[in-house]
Amino acid sequence: MENTIHVIAHTHWDYEWYFTSNESFIQLCYHVDEVITALEEGILDYYMLDGQTSIVEDYLEANPDKQARFMELVENGKLKIGPWYTQSDQMIVRGESLVRNLQIGMELGNSFGGTDLLGYIPDAFGQSIDMPKICHQMGIHRAVFWRGLSSDNMKQREFFWESEDGSRVMAYNIKDGYFVGVQLIESDNCDAVMEQVKKDTVSSHIALPVGGDQRYVDMNLKERINHFNENLSEDQLVESNYDKLFEGIMEEKSDLPSVQGELLNAQVSKIHRSIYSTRYDHKYLNDKVERRLIYQVEPLMAIADHVGIPYKKDLLDKVWKLALRNHAHDSAGGCNSDKTNRSILQRLTEADELSYSLIDYLTRKISESRENIRPNQITVFNTLPIRQKKLLNLKVSLVNSDFAIYHKGEKIPYQFVNMTECSNDPIRRDVKPASESFYQEIEILVPVTLEPLGYDVLDIVEGEQGEIAFPEQNDMKESEPVSIENDYYKIMCEDGKVDVFDKVTGIWYRDFLFIEDSGDDGDNYDYSPPMHDNVLKLDFSNSEARTIKGRIESSITLSGYFNVPLNLTERVEGQFNSQIPYECTISIRTDYQSINLQLDMENKAFDHRMRLVANGDVKTDESIADSPFGTISRPVRDPNLENWREKGWKEEPSGIYPMLNFVNVHDSGKSITAFSKGMKEYEIMGSDGKGIALTLFRAVGYLGKPDLIRRPGVASGNQFRYIETPDSQMQQHMTFKCSLVVGRNFNAADAFDHYQHYAVSVPYYQHQSLNAFTNTLKYFVMQPLSETVPDAFSLLDASHSKNIVLSSVKMARDKTGLVVRFFNPADKGVYDSGETVCRQQIDYWHFINMAENEELSSRYKDQTIQLGGFKPKEIKTVYIRF
Repeated sequence: MENTIHVIAHTHWDYEWYFTSNESFIQLCYHVDEVITALEEGILDYYMLDGQTSIVEDYLEANPDKQARFMELVENGKLKIGPWYTQSDQMIVRGESLVRNLQIGMELGNSFGGTDLLGYIPDAFGQSIDMPKICHQMGIHRAVFWRGLSSDNMKQREFFWESEDGSRVMAYNIKDGYFVGVQLIESDNCDAVMEQVKKDTVSSHIALPVGGDQRYVDMNLKERINHFNENLSEDQLVESNYDKLFEGIMEEKSDLPSVQGELLNAQVSKIHRSIYSTRYDHKYLNDKVERRLIYQVEPLMAIADHVGIPYKKDLLDKVWKLALRNHAHDSAGGCNSDKTNRSILQRLTEADELSYSLIDYLTRKISESRENIRPNQITVFNTLPIRQKKLLNLKVSLVNSDFAIYHKGEKIPYQFVNMTECSNDPIRRDVKPASESFYQEIEILVPVTLEPLGYDVLDIVEGEQGEIAFPEQNDMKESEPVSIENDYYKIMCEDGKVDVFDKVTGIWYRDFLFIEDSGDDGDNYDYSPPMHDNVLKLDFSNSEARTIKGRIESSITLSGYFNVPLNLTERVEGQFNSQIPYECTISIRTDYQSINLQLDMENKAFDHRMRLVANGDVKTDESIADSPFGTISRPVRDPNLENWREKGWKEEPSGIYPMLNFVNVHDSGKSITAFSKGMKEYEIMGSDGKGIALTLFRAVGYLGKPDLIRRPGVASGNQFRYIETPDSQMQQHMTFKCSLVVGRNFNAADAFDHYQHYAVSVPYYQHQSLNAFTNTLKYFVMQPLSETVPDAFSLLDASHSKNIVLSSVKMARDKTGLVVRFFNPADKGVYDSGETVCRQQIDYWHFINMAENEELSSRYKDQTIQLGGFKPKEIKTVYIRF
């Protein structure tokens, strides 16, 4: 049978890598010029610009005179662009970020002549379990990828990739890489090239992608195709594109097999299954920016739009684009030069500042425009459409340190944390502030129930006795046992060991929390143990302990030093000449089933990895972690671990896995879930009873190294020279935040709810004139809205939804209404998901797809939205027109 080999000309444009995006941008400008010329003059029939529109946006911004010619080529189907904004990582980037990436990318692509609706993912380090349903809901029904597929998943390269809800895409695996077709240009061994490219295919229509990283246009492509055709008898090469490839496959093979699940194996290509902990500073900041954009900025802008502050889509997109440029697979992984990663940190800092300033502006604007605004009132904003009982950490500025707090006319208690005396007199070198200029900046904890998706007011009455809880504080000697407890847990620390008693199950978890320190002979891509390691179990011995026992919150703070080897040489020799100072605070709320932990460390050692271990003694062979739109179950021990070398895998399939926000282990009587803010990597530890090891950070000094224990062969990244990356040794102060829930059962929807409660803070604004620095621009005056807004407001109530998860609430891309997304995180269907109530008058609502360009149901005028049942892992998006 004669095979049709579809020769697909393209480039893979790494946004940044061992070079910066600025350095690559200059070449981009000249490269796209060459592409336009080659297509216009018929030197090439088709060309693919790597499936991402950020580089198109950059090119046309600098070359506006080329826009008409560029768009004509796109409109005529010769030049393929989109659908991504950037070629995103899928394993540690949130689902809503992937959706924004596609939404922005597709809109840009359409504005430049038309988006190529192909899920093109040539180089991402693994494919998420949720990509089929994301693609399907975005109107993308075909996908091409390289990394992650192994023969135990699927033996052939053409198949349907499915999600648990039944949605699927037709997938093509370019097993030998997006660069395999360069041999067409550089090799005359036609038979060998054909033998390689046809391997594991079942269709006579086969892809031969000709391109590579930042590769120039192959102007002799037609000549080389003719040369091969003259020397081949069974195969015919044609200049083509992926549309034509899939059309050919579907005509011939409509009954392809299906596969479900994530594709994260390194049989045919490296997958870097421990890149999730490289450059923790980036991971932490990116997590904060994503969390703020999705759970605070977007909902707050929807609230603001409803009370008279127009929605600024382009402004929000500006912030999202800054974030999304850091989601490119190399950027998100951190496998770059130090110079490049300083650029990434700068963009993340810009996105952090912009998103924070958006919250500052909108909360102040709304607060100062309320109908009955009075001094010292605090406007608090619940940015989730769920009624929440939150513990607010507030800093208030008052003249009088005696005060009461009222909510809806009821006096509410608060717990004192700290007080600082300040002055608002102009600062002078030799003049003391006037006595009347002094005021108090007071930090308090306030439990309050907040109405969904809106704002409410707390009234502060100075000079009135409040319901104040002054906690008992104690500094303890290191030998003395310390303890705190609430309705759910008793936590004890004695002789450096942290024990937890679960009052619900009556189980003691002895030595529950400790730090593991091991050597790391790896690089920016992968952890790898040294030839001779000395793995240390570090507890909190010789620490100073301080307890705070309060009616609302109690905590234990342990401070001291971890003694570890300075480097790999000391690790072999058994020396411990590096002292890492730490402060670990473990806190519990009186009425909440959660153990919160904050660990601050100053890393002063090199080439090592530190992990926080929650030692649970759980009898299980699997873990459950969150994914972009659901959960995934993974084996504790990968079945390919025993013979991966014999099978020729590119790296060891260790039990190291990615997580977005949480991971759980449970058995019939125990459940432990760890929630994190920025830690993206875990491994399940223990040979019998299992615990969770969260990677805090890895400290390594090279972009890529060859011949690692976990990854034999050539170096990842640049194969021809060592590129030192001293910044990735993480010689800096780092903060790690996590929450632990110990109990009897695990429920996926409850875990997502807990994460949102734990990780999403409540914006607030105090109306006062004492302190001009409560936020960045408080110093300057602000014009209130021309029409006052209500004193309290609530837009949408999804508090009664059951066994499903709120994913996002935002203004529609066309700015005409509100979009709310939910998903079922479990692999079982939900019969009745409850209802969502619109608290403001609506025109209608209906279901839409993720792209927000297709109505999936009739329009309903009811104030109550009946979401109905959910298939396993199903996503539903609701559009509401007010």
